Amino acid sequence: MESFESDDGHVVVRLDRGDMALESIEAACEAHDVDTGAVVSGIGTFSNLNIHYVDRTDLPDEQAARNVDLELEGSWEVTNIGGAIADGEPHLHVTAFNGERTVGGHLEEGCEVNVLGEFTIRKFEGLSLTREPGQHNVSQLTER
Repeated sequence: MESFESDDGHVVVRLDRGDMALESIEAACEAHDVDTGAVVSGIGTFSNLNIHYVDRTDLPDEQAARNVDLELEGSWEVTNIGGAIADGEPHLHVTAFNGERTVGGHLEEGCEVNVLGEFTIRKFEGLSLTREPGQHNVSQLTER
């Protein structure tokens, strides 16, 4: 992984074969002091894809009861990754295609870069966000 910061608060992260996507984005947030911001673009190819998505409308308070975890092997072409960063922690969603199907969901740890990954983070100045449990124990952005 290598990351580069512009004068106007953008951080570009380059991931190479074998790097872990979410873990590297988290490391870049720490290295560049990104407390509040957004991942505004992301592309790449993963050799496996770990995501979860909500498949219910009744939303039980226990998150494990409402989430479906997918651990998918094979090459996955990432068409976009984006989301918000609060307290230095990214909450990201991903869309990816393996040649036969397209899937999307919440990006989880353990997604290994197959060919490359390129992500752009935008730091927000003058705004400090955190996440707090809301209705149905859903994590909600709030201002600190």
